[in-house]
Amino acid sequence: MNALRHSFRLLLALGAPLALGAPMALGALLGAPAAMAEEHAPASATAPATPPAAPAAASHHAAPACSEPKPACAMTVNPAFDSKGALWVAFAVGKTVYVASSTDGGKSFSAPATIATIADGVIDSHGDARPKIVPLADGALLASYTTRPDKQMIGTIFTARSTDGGKSFSAPQALLNEGGQRFETFVVTPKGRIYAGWLDKTNMLKAKAEGKEFEGSGVAFGWSDDHGQTFQGKKILLDHACECCRMSSALDKDGQPVFVWRQVFEGNIRDHYAAKLSADGATLTGGRVSDDNWAINSCPHHGPGMTIDANGVWHVVWFTKGKNRQGLFYAQSRDGGKSFSNPEKFGDDAKAPGHPVAIATKGRLYRVWKEFDGTTTSIASQTSRDGGKSWSAPRVIAETADASDHPELVANKNAAYLSWVTHKEGYRLIPLPRDDKSASVK
Repeated sequence: MNALRHSFRLLLALGAPLALGAPMALGALLGAPAAMAEEHAPASATAPATPPAAPAAASHHAAPACSEPKPACAMTVNPAFDSKGALWVAFAVGKTVYVASSTDGGKSFSAPATIATIADGVIDSHGDARPKIVPLADGALLASYTTRPDKQMIGTIFTARSTDGGKSFSAPQALLNEGGQRFETFVVTPKGRIYAGWLDKTNMLKAKAEGKEFEGSGVAFGWSDDHGQTFQGKKILLDHACECCRMSSALDKDGQPVFVWRQVFEGNIRDHYAAKLSADGATLTGGRVSDDNWAINSCPHHGPGMTIDANGVWHVVWFTKGKNRQGLFYAQSRDGGKSFSNPEKFGDDAKAPGHPVAIATKGRLYRVWKEFDGTTTSIASQTSRDGGKSWSAPRVIAETADASDHPELVANKNAAYLSWVTHKEGYRLIPLPRDDKSASVK
C-alpha cells in the first residue's frame, strides 16, 4: 500500500496529468477517505522547477491523527473571530461537522457543538473545500458544509445557525435542492447582509444531459438579509469556472463584496478572474487577473487568495503552472478590477511553494504560503507596509514534519494570525509579526 501511495506522488511530481475524477478512484484504491487522496501533491499536474524528493513524511493530507471531536483531529480547520474576540473554528471529523470556540488563542477549545452527522457519502473537508463558520454582529453564528456522494464531485451545500452562543444549531438547510454546488464562501457587509458565492454545476449537468460539451462550473451568488436564515437571489452569473478550486472573497471599501476564482478561458486556460458583485446581486464587474495561460484539462485543487485594504486596493495571490509563468504570484488592482499590476513572483521554486493566502490589517499586508523541502513542510510569511509595493524577506513562521492543512489567515482587532492544523502538532494559532524582525518558527 505504501509503495502504491509513493508511486502516485512520484507520478504527480513528474508531471503526470491528473484527470478529472481520478483522485477519487485513487482514494478508494488506497482505502483512504477520498477527500484525503484528492488533495495530494502541490496542487498541480506538473512539477516544480526543482522537484523535491517524494515525501517520506507526507506534507499533504493523510489519515487523521485521531478520531476525537476536536480541531487537532481534523484534516482542515476554518477559523473566525467574533465581535467579543473569541475564536471559532469549524471542522469535520469522520462524518460529523463540529464547531468549537477558544478564548485563549487556540490553546484550548470548548466542548464541540455538532452541526450534523451524515449517514451516506462524504463531507468536503480537505484542502480547498472545508466546513465554515461565520460569526455575525448580533452574536449569531452561521455554519456551512458540503456533502456529496462518495466518488462523485456533485455536492450539496448546507447551512445552519446558532442563536445561543454556539451551544446548539438549527437543522441544516440545503442552499439549493438540485444541481450540485461546492466551494462556498461568505462575506458580511457593515449593514449585516451576508453575500454567498459558490461554484454551481447546474448548467453543466443540463448541458451534459443534452449531449453538449461544457467546461467547468457556473459561478453563483445569493444574499441573506435575515442573518442567514434564508438566501435570496440565488443565481449563476457566469459559467465556466474551474470546478475544483475554492473561491475567495473580501469586502471592498464601499461595502460591496468582491470574489476571485479560477476561470476556464478559451483553450481550457485556467487562469484567475476577480469581480465585484452589484448591490442587487445581478451583475459582476471585474476582469482577468493575469495571462498565465495555464492550459490544463485536470483539477488543480488550488484556488486563489484575496484581501482588500483600507484604501480599496484589491490584492490577489495565486498559484499557476502556466505557459507564461509558473509558481506563486501576487498582483493588485487599484481600479476595481479593471486592470491588475504586473504579476510579482514569490516563494522558493525549489520547495514546491503553494496555497498562498493574504490578509490586510491596520496598515499591514501579509501573504503566507506553504513549502515542502522533501522532509519538512513550512509556512513562509512576508509583510508589506506600503500597500504591496515592497515586501519583507520571507520568513518561516511554522513548520512540521508530518501531514498538514493548508494555511488560513484570520484577523482580530487589527492583528493577523496564521491558523494551521498539523498531524503532529495539532491546532496552532500563530500571531503574524507587526515587526517582521520578530518572526520565528513556532
